[in-house]
Amino acid sequence: MNLSLRRFEEKDLVQLDSWSHAVGAYKYMQKITPLNYSSPDDLSQWGKDFVWFAITIDHEAIGGVWVDRRRPGDTLGILGILIGRPDILGKGIGRRSITTAIREAVRILGITRVRLTVRKANERAIRAYRSVGFEVSGQGTTTLDDGTSIPFYRMESDVTEELATAI
Repeated sequence: MNLSLRRFEEKDLVQLDSWSHAVGAYKYMQKITPLNYSSPDDLSQWGKDFVWFAITIDHEAIGGVWVDRRRPGDTLGILGILIGRPDILGKGIGRRSITTAIREAVRILGITRVRLTVRKANERAIRAYRSVGFEVSGQGTTTLDDGTSIPFYRMESDVTEELATAI
């Protein structure tokens, strides 16, 4: 299995919904794109506001991973990942994709710290995030449009130069 990341392209957008439905992402994610993305025109901001990669296995796109900033010039990155094939979950693809995406975000965006939120029920993701150096830094509850309350963890990781070159 040959895993690689490449820049997310407009042609990948058509797969987002199918990836999301294939793994039931609606149960775990509020957004399946970077925070700074709302339309295909926003892809021109790649490398300025965010880095977004298609995760490929043997040259087939199977998901995406991104790091973006909440505010321009911020050195805090927000991580997101969507792997859209249930048959390959739990095989280390997420961990490898996350570490590569963070390394690139450090190089391209100057990120020094990375944060994410993860639903407490998503134990597989929490284990993966911990395995690449994230620690729980807070917790809370968000309310969905239908009124459902979802408990979540905030997890963070400092990205030192030493860590960035190691991952």
